Amino acid sequence: MALADLNPTLDPAHLAVVRYPAGWQPPALPTDAFVGIVASDLEVTVVGPEWLLDDEAWAGAALQVDRAWRRVTFPGPLPWELVGFLADVAARLAGAQIPFTTMAGFTTDHVLVRAAQADLAVAVLSGQEPPPQRPGTNP
Repeated sequence: MALADLNPTLDPAHLAVVRYPAGWQPPALPTDAFVGIVASDLEVTVVGPEWLLDDEAWAGAALQVDRAWRRVTFPGPLPWELVGFLADVAARLAGAQIPFTTMAGFTTDHVLVRAAQADLAVAVLSGQEPPPQRPGTNP
């Protein structure tokens, strides 16, 4: 049975996930790139294009940097009442042994996957079957 095509779109930008100290404020945000910010009393996390880290204002305060992520976006608007959408995404990516994390906008969901697995992620999210499990990996 073929899985439904979730119509994923792969952003060409390579992203970094960066941890900053609590209370850190970013410099002016770029208007031509995806940037996501989560701030709490424990830390500030920024997801943005790797080139932001070429700027000392972004790089200097970074506590931890994890590069080589890609963003897969699902067309919206996705209604608030939609149940199980991310469960479907998670099951497909898990079946292909692709780790991921999620981010959500008001009407659009995104998943971040490692750049090396981005094309495979788009394929399975488009309804293709995952490849056979590699020997020596967890089921």
